[in-house]
Amino acid sequence: MMRCSIVIVTFNGWPHVRRCLEAIEPELSAGVDVTAIDNGSTDGVPDRIRASFPWVQLIESSSNLGFAAGCNLGIRNTSGEFVMLLNSDVVVQPGFVNELLAPFSEAPRLGASAAAMVFQRNPSIVASAGIEIFRNGLALDHRLGMQRAQLVDRQPVFGASGGAAAFRRTALDDVGLFPEAYFMYLEDVDLGWRLRLRGWNTILAANAIAEHASSASSGEGSPFKRRLLARNRIWLIARCYPSWLLARTWWRIALYDALVVGSSPLRRDGSSVRGRVSALRGIRSRLAERRQIQTRSTAKREDLERWVLADPSPGEVLRLRQLSRDLANR
Repeated sequence: MMRCSIVIVTFNGWPHVRRCLEAIEPELSAGVDVTAIDNGSTDGVPDRIRASFPWVQLIESSSNLGFAAGCNLGIRNTSGEFVMLLNSDVVVQPGFVNELLAPFSEAPRLGASAAAMVFQRNPSIVASAGIEIFRNGLALDHRLGMQRAQLVDRQPVFGASGGAAAFRRTALDDVGLFPEAYFMYLEDVDLGWRLRLRGWNTILAANAIAEHASSASSGEGSPFKRRLLARNRIWLIARCYPSWLLARTWWRIALYDALVVGSSPLRRDGSSVRGRVSALRGIRSRLAERRQIQTRSTAKREDLERWVLADPSPGEVLRLRQLSRDLANR
């Protein structure tokens, strides 16, 4: 029997939290426990969890630690051989836990399984079926906008979205947890890279379905989200991209950032510029972390190359982002 610890980070949004816990309760069985990390909610979430869901282990923080540090706190305070992460704004469908854990019994080098996340307002459309990465440093949700019925179960993917995923604890012990400096956004891509660099695999569990109220905590397309995405993009590349990949793709990365910064006045998007400036201020620490990460890499170059995709066109990126905004904010 697999022992699994489910970790849910909460910050306000009690209606979302309640629906999340109501959906997960029928999924519980012997060996499965749930821990909620509350990041200093001000709308009574901790008291309401205690009153309505006494089976949840609750850990309260006096301040907002962010998603990355909140998840890490939960992981460190649980003991299951598998760790399942759920956003507090997801509602899992029946059979979710078993479907997400099942692949691990078949593959000892499987470090993570990615759930099929769909838009809560249109569950037939995929919000994320894992993570895919590109030569210009972009990371996008795998199969975003696709019909869920078209997903292929047990398909290998580069990494798993932290919004609904399971991880083998020994893999996390090997590569480390989320980078807490990120606060939120792209910390799951960073973890996906570190798992790949150490030879751990990730697959899509297409029948583990989670309905997601996308960016309920920060707002899809908000200045806050754009700033953190811009900052964490630079940090992610600095930490995780192998030297051979940077030597081939640095100009694509630089061109992408130059286009974003150059067009920011027209788009009235100062947040993306501020995020990149913030990234440069913290770059020395990230480069020190890079040395540790890259020194421990054991993956063969050809095993990593297959995951780095040709850049999507600017029009395709804009289309996917608009789709996410439309389905998240409708």
